[in-house]
Amino acid sequence: MGVKYKMKRLSLILSAALIALTACGGGDAVQAPSATDASTETAEVIDAGYDYPAEGYGGYEFRFLNMDSQFNCYIRLDFEEQTGESLDDSVYLRNRKVEEKLGIKITELRYMDVSWSSGQIGLCNELINSVMAGDDHCDAAYLPVYFKPEVVTGGYLMDLRSIPELRLDQPYWDQVINDSLEYSGRLYTASGPLHLMTFDLSWVLLFNQRLMTDLGLEYPYKLVTDGRWTLDRFNEYVTASPDIAGESSFAYKADGVCRYGIAGHSDSPTGFIYSAGNVMTGYDAENRLTVTVGTEKLYSTIDKLIEIFDTKEGKVYYDNNEYLKIFRDGRAVFITCELKASLEEREMEDAFGLLPFPKYDERQENYQTTMNSIACLLTVPITQTDPARAGVILDALTYESMQTVLPMYYDVTLSQKGLRNNESIDMLDIIRNTRGVEFTDVFGITTGYSGGIKSMVTGGRNTAASATEKNLPKIEANLERVNSAFAAG
Repeated sequence: MGVKYKMKRLSLILSAALIALTACGGGDAVQAPSATDASTETAEVIDAGYDYPAEGYGGYEFRFLNMDSQFNCYIRLDFEEQTGESLDDSVYLRNRKVEEKLGIKITELRYMDVSWSSGQIGLCNELINSVMAGDDHCDAAYLPVYFKPEVVTGGYLMDLRSIPELRLDQPYWDQVINDSLEYSGRLYTASGPLHLMTFDLSWVLLFNQRLMTDLGLEYPYKLVTDGRWTLDRFNEYVTASPDIAGESSFAYKADGVCRYGIAGHSDSPTGFIYSAGNVMTGYDAENRLTVTVGTEKLYSTIDKLIEIFDTKEGKVYYDNNEYLKIFRDGRAVFITCELKASLEEREMEDAFGLLPFPKYDERQENYQTTMNSIACLLTVPITQTDPARAGVILDALTYESMQTVLPMYYDVTLSQKGLRNNESIDMLDIIRNTRGVEFTDVFGITTGYSGGIKSMVTGGRNTAASATEKNLPKIEANLERVNSAFAAG
């Protein structure tokens, strides 16, 4: 085995009582018509308490394989001691409670190579190599499947649906994301509040409240709750936002004064494609996965996005290194970002609000929030010697995470300037309850095609019809590979 990880060993003793949390969470928030009832269901399950088994596991050491750090996301699974940070301490106390209840010791194996691509691939290879060697290296792993889909399609992981003790139908699991990742009744990767990367990497909009007030624009919260927050309405806001402020052009200068509609990240068009209801997966009569590309709705969505993200008129400025600073400096009304940016912008002077990405139109029933496909997901290697024990431990940790860690995550996220208000609580509930992910992107079926769509939007030219024709043979070959792998599983 490699040595690119460090081991965090934890005691069996619950050293402090669980902190009392008053953070905002699912059950009390006002749900928009487009949101699910998951928050209320979750509150009922939490109130009922968790049914721990009467007998424990005799001090068994349960080992997680995890990245050491990733993209400024909160991914820590454990701490050796309390740090004084509220979220860290809620994770620490959660684990001590589960350790005491189940008679286990939790260990986190942290993979230390966190460099882009090579680090993520290396982590997946770490698990693959251990399985091939027949090595019982870890009980569960959080893997960035996007970077190496072979870790799933190569048969290295257990079907999580085959572990009945893992109660994935319960509302404390991420139902929408897990439904997005399931195929033919099999689920090899899953999401829940035990690991918060899938929350941090949810695409969202932030808006500058001062600038929007100065422009005489109503905050869009009611549009969202009324189901009327659409691409066209978003475009109206963005169109009203730019101000060249006497400069010769909208070209960005660090000491400039012009204002943009959007401080944009070039990956965000993928999120807008998904939020507009362009899901590329389906099933044929034999329940085999199919991929739908090149639809008229997709082409229309791209046209709308090209109009919104018009660089020439100052409606957007793309700079993946500076976009946070541009928004922080009050030089953009909106920012397209991941939820973790609400913490990264903590030094911002202006208050800001939170919104989901818009729907295609009002006829679209629900908002759809996409999680960035690069997120790490829960997996269990096929070398797991006691799947039932692993299922109980993972399920209990996920339940306790929903009860204490996720509310604290809400509290930390919403405590930033501008987000501690009922409207932002509602928006965060909508975002959490409508998160999903494009299966074909996670498993490498349409990755190149999706990347081309992003380039069309940022480049301002819709060539989707020719891109569909060019990419279709590769998409079909990738699809056949995944279909064969899941059929064999």
